[in-house]
Amino acid sequence: MALEQVWECPTTLAKLRSGPLGTLLEGFCDWLLEQGFSRWSVRTHLSHLSHLNEHLRGGREPWSSTVTAEDLDGFFQAYPSRCRHRGPREQHVRRVRWSVNRFVQYLKRQGRFVDPAPQPIYAPLRDAYLDWMRRYQHAAPGTLERRAQSVTQFLQWLGPQATADGLRSLNAEQVEQFFLAYAQKTGRAGRRSMQSALRTFFRFCRHQGQILQSLDLAVPTLRTYKLATVPRGLSADQIQQVLRVYSGDTIHNS
Repeated sequence: MALEQVWECPTTLAKLRSGPLGTLLEGFCDWLLEQGFSRWSVRTHLSHLSHLNEHLRGGREPWSSTVTAEDLDGFFQAYPSRCRHRGPREQHVRRVRWSVNRFVQYLKRQGRFVDPAPQPIYAPLRDAYLDWMRRYQHAAPGTLERRAQSVTQFLQWLGPQATADGLRSLNAEQVEQFFLAYAQKTGRAGRRSMQSALRTFFRFCRHQGQILQSLDLAVPTLRTYKLATVPRGLSADQIQQVLRVYSGDTIHNS
C-alpha cells in the first residue's frame, strides 16, 4: 500500500483512509511517489488534504468517487476561520491550497474532478451590476433578486452583445425594441419592474464607461390609467343578472 510508504502510525493511516477521500488519497499518494516527490513532501500534501477530507465528511451524501469545484469552494470558505495552525494563518492556508491544487491535477488525470459549469457570457456584467447595487445603492435582497431576474432577461436577449465591449454599440432603438416586445407579454407590475431594472442598469453601465449615451432615458414609459381595469359596460350575462334581481315582486313593491 502506498500510504504505508510514508506513514507508520496506524491512527494516521486509519484517518486518511476514512471519509469521502479515503480511496482517492491512496491513489494520490502512489501518484506523488511515482512523480518523484520525497516522503516529506508527500506527507505534507496528505496532511493538508486531511483537512479537506474532514470537511467533506460532514457534507453531501452519498459520496461518489468524484470531487467538484463546489466542494473545494465550500472548504476554502469555511476552513480559514476554524483552522488551528501555529504560525501565520494566511501562509498555512496558501500551503493547503497548493496541496489541494496538486490533488486536483491528479483527480483530473483520473477523470474524477467535476469542473464548474461555464458561466453565461453575460454573467460578469450582471454580477458587477448587482454588486454595484448592493454596495452603492444599498439595495435590499428582494430588490436585488428582482433586478437580477429583469436584467438577465435583457442580457439574454442581447446575446453575444451582452459584454462590456459589446454594450458600446448598444443604441436607444434596441432598448425600445426589447422593452416594447417585453411589455406585450407582461402585466403592469412586470413592466414597472423591468423599467426600473433597465434604468438603473444603464446608469451603472454609463458610470463604468461601458456606454456613452444616457440609455436610461430610452426606456419607454407606458401610460397606465387609474380606471383602466374598470369595465366599460356590462356583458349580456351581467345584464340578465341585474334584471333578475329587480324582477317580479321587487318591481311591484317599488
